[in-house]
Amino acid sequence: MGNISSAREITFVDVETTHLDPSKSAILSISIIKDSSGGKTKTWSTKIKPKDIELQFASPEALRVCGFNPEKWEDAPAFEEVADKIVDLLTWGPIVGHNIQFDIQHIKSVLKRYGYQEELTGRGKTDKSFRIGYPQIDTCGLAYLFLPTERQNLNALREHFNIDTERAHSADTDAEDCRTVFYNIIDSISLD
Repeated sequence: MGNISSAREITFVDVETTHLDPSKSAILSISIIKDSSGGKTKTWSTKIKPKDIELQFASPEALRVCGFNPEKWEDAPAFEEVADKIVDLLTWGPIVGHNIQFDIQHIKSVLKRYGYQEELTGRGKTDKSFRIGYPQIDTCGLAYLFLPTERQNLNALREHFNIDTERAHSADTDAEDCRTVFYNIIDSISLD
């Protein structure tokens, strides 16, 4: 039996996308932070250059919120260049994110669009199969259960824990802040 205190690794993830609807969305940036039980932390982040066809389905509001600017993304890799790395980093859980199902749904949708198949049985792994680690832990849900806050969005939790709110809507900072929120919630539960 495992729990968070015996996990060999905890993975934090955040994505920024071109749309709220996973069926229309491309991933603009992703950040993955892995904390190992040995105390080491590894961070991998990248912008991802969307294809022209993906931008045709993009929400102007999502692009604005994410700070998308074609010039800033000019040298970013295409999704197919980083897909295997994403699959590798997210294979084992626990996976933690703020509103984690948003991130997972977008990652799965884009992987499937690029020809990857979700492996659900543990058998039949191919070069283009993926498995997202389990359990998937949502800091929004944890905050709802364990914090005395009226709102549980990431900015409200940043305010609650005195984290700079100017950092919002960047995959790098959202993943880092989600990680900080997660450990603060876990610490507050442990102290009660």
